[in-house]
Amino acid sequence: MPVTLRDIAHAVKLEVEQVRRILSESAGAPRLPKDLLDRVFSTARKLGYDFKKLKIGKQMNLRKAMFEEVLQQLESHPSWGRTDIVKYLKQSSEMIDRVHRRSFREEFGAD
Repeated sequence: MPVTLRDIAHAVKLEVEQVRRILSESAGAPRLPKDLLDRVFSTARKLGYDFKKLKIGKQMNLRKAMFEEVLQQLESHPSWGRTDIVKYLKQSSEMIDRVHRRSFREEFGAD
């Protein structure tokens, strides 16, 4: 069975989201002690975590696709004001959250 972020979080006694941020080296994440970062990466390696899931190129391609979709929607609706744009972005974000929870049940503990 593949190793999940939940497995790593449990092993290092951190929240799943904090482990996700550490492993993906998210921009804007708070600076954490080097020993904590080393412990998380070391534990992930020991447990056999598939680091390919975190490839930055994959993340950038997804971000680019998202921005292209937003730009396409904005161009398709020239009359949209700020309220319409914010509403569209919120709806899109909620949809992504729903899909994410269904796709990553192990990490989020969803049933």
